[in-house]
Amino acid sequence: MFGYVKPFKPHMRICEFEIYNAVYCGLCKMLGKNYGLMSRMTLSYDFAFLGLMELALNESEAEFEPQRCMAHPLRKKSCLKSTDGLDYTAAAASILIYNKITDDITDKKFLVKLPSLLAKFAAGKAYKKASAKYPELSEYISEQMKQQNKLEAENCKSIDRASEPSSNMLAEIASGLSDDPEEKRILHRFGYLLGRFIYIADAFDDLEKDFHSRGFNPLIVGDSAIHELNTEEVQKKTEDSINFTLGALADTYVQLELKRFKPITDNIVYLGLKNSFYDLIKKKDAKIKSQEDEK
Repeated sequence: MFGYVKPFKPHMRICEFEIYNAVYCGLCKMLGKNYGLMSRMTLSYDFAFLGLMELALNESEAEFEPQRCMAHPLRKKSCLKSTDGLDYTAAAASILIYNKITDDITDKKFLVKLPSLLAKFAAGKAYKKASAKYPELSEYISEQMKQQNKLEAENCKSIDRASEPSSNMLAEIASGLSDDPEEKRILHRFGYLLGRFIYIADAFDDLEKDFHSRGFNPLIVGDSAIHELNTEEVQKKTEDSINFTLGALADTYVQLELKRFKPITDNIVYLGLKNSFYDLIKKKDAKIKSQEDEK
């Protein structure tokens, strides 16, 4: 995952941000407990949000207590006491991350992909254990990754088609957050739109890198002879797609009946996602201004 699904801190109360961090820490410890120490290095904001949603949808208790961890060995931080409610999210994270690493390896030369090879080795044990627990999810994600590779090999020019496998993967993961049939239906749509947002945001983030390396990017795919990237035009097209996706995501989100943590998930859905995208725009604008100043 990519870390675009995070809260907008300036609009959060201190207690809400502490709860969010405590859930993040709880998921990190759950990964370490169930899937090994190295799996904790793969944790991202995206799965912290899904963990928060998993807890928000179920009836199990959510207690917090001060604990130490690798990142804060000298000072205790608030952490989710019982992490049983995060088991599914931790397993889904282990399955998806392994598949993403495997896919990443195929796109690189040996020396460049060496870190990914090491990461794959470290994530392998966690993947096998998580896949044994959720074999259908593991098989589905593997099939969608193959479909993603096929679309990229075809140099797919449609952002809708190109984002479909990523959207499907997150839809399948999100639908597993609840056993209730109606909730599963809503969560499937919610996950689909969240996956689409992540895919488009990541494509926009990688715009210049993919353009210069001639790597696949559905936002700029087309004439291979093009020598100049029209960032402004691509940004407008991307912004329209992001706004449409976030609007549909918000319409789906309001149908969920969350039992707790709603102010935190509200913040992420309504403010955090849009802010993450505009952070990407600001980063590109700053880079363009810096290049103009150097001329």
